[in-house]
Amino acid sequence: MSSHKVKGSLYKAQGIVLKSVKLGEADKIITFFTDSYGKTSAIAKGLRRTKSKFGGRLEPFTHIDLLLYKGKNLDIITQTEIIGSFSEIRKDLNKITYGLAVLDLVDKISVDGEKDKKVFEFLLSSLRTLSKISTNIDLFLVAFDLKLLYLSGFMPVLNRCVICDKSVNFFKEVFFSCGRGGLLCERCSHCFDCQPREAGADISLVSFQGVSLLLKLLKADANDFNEIKASENLKKEVVAVVQRFIDFHIHARLKSRECINELKY
Repeated sequence: MSSHKVKGSLYKAQGIVLKSVKLGEADKIITFFTDSYGKTSAIAKGLRRTKSKFGGRLEPFTHIDLLLYKGKNLDIITQTEIIGSFSEIRKDLNKITYGLAVLDLVDKISVDGEKDKKVFEFLLSSLRTLSKISTNIDLFLVAFDLKLLYLSGFMPVLNRCVICDKSVNFFKEVFFSCGRGGLLCERCSHCFDCQPREAGADISLVSFQGVSLLLKLLKADANDFNEIKASENLKKEVVAVVQRFIDFHIHARLKSRECINELKY
């Protein structure tokens, strides 16, 4: 965390609550993504008591102003003020499920104490988008994943072959490799040099329509999701491609995605 935060000092931050875990009999450790310090965690003392001074201000999704006390190991939350609660997400079970998947990936992909103003602003705008849209929430999540991967330096190549640089417009068939980081043309997908350690396990065939949809989602804004037309099979295809890519690079269990799979499929 930033060096100017001296033990025993108070400091301010603006953050979005990602998750919480129980600590002792009455406390919780709250993890935020903040504008000034990136992902950080702090203790909310007495939060689990009925008459806690924090009330419901430290629930996931909440956008808040924070006053924190720099502790020896973990900082301590002393004051909170809600900027936005995203009630539109909270009252819709489907949006809660997908929203938690958003928070989960930010938590897993972010490094503690590494400031990233762009990720903070993107997360905030994404929660606003989720609040507004009424359809294609599964495609919203794919778009979120792609854009977060881009901001974090993991973005897969989706417009050309990662081996020979040929444009996807000239492919006979399209393949996708998590290990190689994107698309492969037919010839490169079969070449000896680009085979993964377990031959064939990493390379999968994708449709031209799937690639086109992924590129469209990468550019989509809040007004686009209610207008996008895609079959259920095409949706399942792009969801699977991006999820495999995330699983390959994150190396962490995303329980929220498992929950979506159980509910939807």
